[in-house]
Amino acid sequence: MTRKLSTVIFLLLLISGDLSYAQWNGETSKIYSGYLHSGRSSKEKVDYSRACSLEFWCPAASILRPPAVIPEKLTYFVRFKQKNVLGKFVIKIYANDGEEYSFDPNAEGQQEGPNGEYHLYDTYLIYLILGQDINRFEIVSSLGNVKDKYVLDKLEINDDHSQGKP
Repeated sequence: MTRKLSTVIFLLLLISGDLSYAQWNGETSKIYSGYLHSGRSSKEKVDYSRACSLEFWCPAASILRPPAVIPEKLTYFVRFKQKNVLGKFVIKIYANDGEEYSFDPNAEGQQEGPNGEYHLYDTYLIYLILGQDINRFEIVSSLGNVKDKYVLDKLEINDDHSQGKP
């Protein structure tokens, strides 16, 4: 009798905690994509042949809602459809509340890994990216004299736990 009771209590805890095996059996990705914008004036030209995407990978389903537990790092990939015209770059985050944040993929501890991945360790930025309060990302030259930028404002979320990293 106690065995059945403990099994029922365990199942109730799993259900009330909104945990499922699928949430912990894979990864989700959040992909922002967009195009190269030339010039920073009111007459920007968009080059639709030069696309870019910024793909974030998380080991749990926390991308679908604000995270309850912040992972210690967030893996991300920057992919250019054609050659990157900016050289070294900085990634800017524009939040829905008008705030602006940035991070440098080439900063110490964030260099490109063997599979082309980068890692972000800033807890607040991880929370912001995994949440739902981002208007767009911009990838700009770290030199500051290049007027071109990639504007990434299209969002795609992949929640297929059976797929792996590319």
